[in-house]
Amino acid sequence: MKKYSAFLVLLIAISWSASAVNSFDRSAMYPYSKSFDSVGTAFEIASLLAPAILLGEQKSEYLTIGTIYAETMLAAYGLKELGKLCFQRARPFMYFTDYPQTKVDEGDAYDSFPSGHVTMAFAGASFACSVFAAYHPDSTWRLPVAVATYGFATATALLRVASGNHFMSDVLAGALIGTAVGLGIPFWHRKAGLTSFEATVSPYALAFRITL
Repeated sequence: MKKYSAFLVLLIAISWSASAVNSFDRSAMYPYSKSFDSVGTAFEIASLLAPAILLGEQKSEYLTIGTIYAETMLAAYGLKELGKLCFQRARPFMYFTDYPQTKVDEGDAYDSFPSGHVTMAFAGASFACSVFAAYHPDSTWRLPVAVATYGFATATALLRVASGNHFMSDVLAGALIGTAVGLGIPFWHRKAGLTSFEATVSPYALAFRITL
């Protein structure tokens, strides 16, 4: 029985060894870093706040922008959660002996693919760039806005890898999902002609109207 248990432990250790990871991801595997984790989260928050640049638009546009942004965030969140549910990939820090036990206890150790932080960060950045460009197609600020917002999102991705939370393929997948959603949903609204939302409040109900 003891020999069987020892063999089972060895088998699990081998299956989780770094050599089991593809060469692309193996080139950037790091143990857990709490400081990088915290800074990466800060950059994600900055990316999510990027659409605040649209507060410079007319107040009558706030409901429309806010509604479409809410749709974008819900779609990005749902897709990244679906990915984590389907793949349940161990995070890179699990391949090191000093992995954080609290992450395991919280059930977060097997949510590596795709990166949720990066998905949300790129969704926020892409939304901000797309909608700003739609309102100001000839503005010279389009490039600076894109550089700043995507800079925050890219920093989020790099820090998620450096913190040991994700493989490179995790953050690349998150960036693709977030960008597709952040650009796609505003584009769909413009294409479908769903460009205006109005809210009516009465003592009995709250009603919304979409103008085509």
